[in-house]
Amino acid sequence: MYRFRVSTDEEIKENPVKCGEWIYGLNAGDKEYALFFGKIRNRFGVNDSISPDWEMMYSYHITVEDDTGNKFFFDVYHGAGGSSIATPLDKLTPDYEQAEKALIEYIESAEPTDYVWQGVYEDIPVNITYTVKDGKADIQSEFPEDLM
Repeated sequence: MYRFRVSTDEEIKENPVKCGEWIYGLNAGDKEYALFFGKIRNRFGVNDSISPDWEMMYSYHITVEDDTGNKFFFDVYHGAGGSSIATPLDKLTPDYEQAEKALIEYIESAEPTDYVWQGVYEDIPVNITYTVKDGKADIQSEFPEDLM
């Protein structure tokens, strides 16, 4: 059994996370990303990391604690490859893998919170709006006229 919470400032300083991997792999799309963000917001609220930059949309440093008091630290974020999770480089152990799996399952089991996020994917560039309402995601993309 695990408990999940936002990490304290002290925990973040002492346990930097750097080794990230995609949660959904290469076949995911914007609807999965939008719903996942809604689920994170449901579980952990809104924080100061939310950005209008699609490649740095959000970052949540999460502490997972097991029944024996062991703590595991993760950064759940939206990066250049979409929804991702990172662990400390020196802590890639089976216990960490199990805690990571439990954290993802915990997030995925939530109902997504309704929200609207507007941002830009600078590489193209394209303006993007994610809207999640009543558990459904709607994605709107607006390309600059000179790209059309």
